[in-house]
Amino acid sequence: MNNFQNPIITLDCDWAPDFMLNEIADIFTKNKIKATWFITNDSPFLEKLKSNSLFELGIHPNFEPNSTQGKTVDEILKNMKKIVPNALSIRTHRLFQSTPILTKFQKYDIENDVSLLLYKTPNLQPHYLKYFKLFRLPFFWEDDLEMNEDAMWKDRKIFSIKGLKIFNFHPIHIILNSKNLQEYNKLKTKKDFKEIEKQDIDNLINKKDGTKSFFENLIAHLKNKKTYTISELIKKD
Repeated sequence: MNNFQNPIITLDCDWAPDFMLNEIADIFTKNKIKATWFITNDSPFLEKLKSNSLFELGIHPNFEPNSTQGKTVDEILKNMKKIVPNALSIRTHRLFQSTPILTKFQKYDIENDVSLLLYKTPNLQPHYLKYFKLFRLPFFWEDDLEMNEDAMWKDRKIFSIKGLKIFNFHPIHIILNSKNLQEYNKLKTKKDFKEIEKQDIDNLINKKDGTKSFFENLIAHLKNKKTYTISELIKKD
């Protein structure tokens, strides 16, 4: 597994409303680019995502106290697999992990874990842990972390760094074109994310360079190139 050239796109849905997911899915579909969506909750739009051959649906469980997904690790994983029964890939919310949690994944047919962030690290590779019977794929970039660094929203050189390059976006940051967390935090005070409507965000969208600018650059870079979901990436070699 050493022939990683093109970036891989993943998304942590984080309870984003369907109209945001729909807008982003249309961009992938129009450009014929594959992506892995890590799902947090059920919604009517999931059926459309499941039926699109460009997409893999993984799960994004929240194992922190007071999780809305369940009270125990087993209950949360069981509930998430009811929403995405065929999920093979996982990224934990806020990258919450431990040895006992990793041990549970096999029980729920999870094969690929993408919960380790090694920000902008070259020469990354997947690693198979025999003890857990689990591939661990470190991811390379995340939008909210970029906001706290010296953001390079138009930097295309990053797309050619050697090694595995899994990019992670949050739909809400793409739609807001977030350059920091200011607009996002304002939106959180308005209403529950699942209840947000388009008119709620009109005045919060950043008009300068931000997450969506970077996302569009990545889409343009990948257009007409071979792309993979997380599960396909593991199987290709």
